[in-house]
Amino acid sequence: MHSGKSSEISWLKNMTHLRPVREPDQPRPWRVTPDQSRDILASVQCILDRENCFVREVDRYLRHNDFLNLRKKEIVYKEWLKDVLEPVLQKIEDKMSSQSIEEMQKRKQEQLSQYLNYCKKKGYVFLDHFDPSEYDPFSQKMCTDCWKDGSHQSPQ
Repeated sequence: MHSGKSSEISWLKNMTHLRPVREPDQPRPWRVTPDQSRDILASVQCILDRENCFVREVDRYLRHNDFLNLRKKEIVYKEWLKDVLEPVLQKIEDKMSSQSIEEMQKRKQEQLSQYLNYCKKKGYVFLDHFDPSEYDPFSQKMCTDCWKDGSHQSPQ
């Protein structure tokens, strides 16, 4: 019985002693004359030039498309500034200028005193656990009467 390695070695020895295969003396169809090779190279170069031109055109189109998308965003942003942000800022500025500093300080003082009184009474204030009948920490956010104007009231 032969081991696996010895059969592999004998097979390799047989393969190395083989004579190289001679090529037939028939003309090879892939051999071309120098004139034909110049024609082939010119054809290949023409195809490559067309492909490069196509790639350049696609690249130019994509850059132009990116530019147009950016321009659209700029136009939408300018319209938003003009139609939304500037009117809102103007209303805020008008409302802020219509209130006196004394009124704003009085409101802040009342809210602070409510908070301090509740802290003295309970010792702590957590937003998760509170009794709204005693103290509501969200009253600052909900008490927006001072900011209301006639433009947002529902029709009756």
